[in-house]
Amino acid sequence: MATNLRNRLIIQFEVSEGDSYDDLIAVEDTLIQAFSQNNYGAVDGHDFGQGRFNIFVYPRSSWGPVIERVQAFLKLKGWLSRAVIAKELKSGARQVIWPQEHSAPFDL
Repeated sequence: MATNLRNRLIIQFEVSEGDSYDDLIAVEDTLIQAFSQNNYGAVDGHDFGQGRFNIFVYPRSSWGPVIERVQAFLKLKGWLSRAVIAKELKSGARQVIWPQEHSAPFDL
């Protein structure tokens, strides 16, 4: 497991044939706009592969405001029910925080 230089939040979507790449990028753009309005965190790109689309958000201070903002904006856009959100710590350990009942391993 690779060690990151800093903590990050990973928002992951399973991708199906019906999903548009442009729609997934629109979700990322929505999060970029959400964090441009404050200093809670910063969206730092995405990756796409193995049937998953991941968006990376780096908190600038505590996790709480970042998580709340991500969940609120995903809910507003109708994507929260499809998202798996995990904290990735500097140690590389990952903890799924949404949905709360998620029990499968979290892989990038």
